[in-house]
Amino acid sequence: MKRVAHNSTQTGVAGYLLGGFVVAASLISCVPPAPLTPAAAPPTPALSEEAIAPAERLDVAIIDFHETPSADRKTVTVTGTLVNRGTRATRQVHVHVEALDKGGAVVVSADPVPSTQLIAPGSTSTFSVTFENRPEIDRYHAEAISR
Repeated sequence: MKRVAHNSTQTGVAGYLLGGFVVAASLISCVPPAPLTPAAAPPTPALSEEAIAPAERLDVAIIDFHETPSADRKTVTVTGTLVNRGTRATRQVHVHVEALDKGGAVVVSADPVPSTQLIAPGSTSTFSVTFENRPEIDRYHAEAISR
């Protein structure tokens, strides 16, 4: 039978060393981490300007608005000229003409078709409509709407 000797000095030194490692490991884990250096900011993009075109506007007016009785005085032809004072061409034009009595009430109305729907800036178009010449008609009124 082999006898194994147990030396308390060896166990004491080993225990002391093991305890020292545990304390050292604990101290290392308690040390705050080193501050992180901030990441470099991304480069600022180059600034550029973009020219913005002015908004195109539409401005259609009625000029040269007049009435012409027929030779037999049974009808009256109302004519007018549309002028585009805007900065873009029209796509669609609607004209409405009313024959009014002295009180401003509508006696009769019509929607004449202009000579063209496409009126370029600075250009014109004409319209005309013929009404029966009634004695109660005092004046004529026209409106134009365009897109």
